[in-house]
Amino acid sequence: MLKQAAVPAALALAGAVVALLWDSTAARAVAFALFGIACVVAVALVFLAVGRSEDAERAASAPSPPPPPPDDHERPAVTRRRPRPPRRPS
Repeated sequence: MLKQAAVPAALALAGAVVALLWDSTAARAVAFALFGIACVVAVALVFLAVGRSEDAERAASAPSPPPPPPDDHERPAVTRRRPRPPRRPS
């Protein structure tokens, strides 16, 4: 989880560096975009962590499903398929 948190932190740091080193409109736009992307990635990672923990909790509390019943009957429809029509010459 710490590796994943490094990505938005690095993007936010890059945005701060761009904002501090350059003083142009384009640099401000790039810094704002980097910071915005960092925030979106951070929120997405929070949702990912919550979802993973819920999945793990659900898997731990749910009993394993029973095995499927054996297939005792024949399947005549599989063996009695209608033949395909002949191909048209191209």
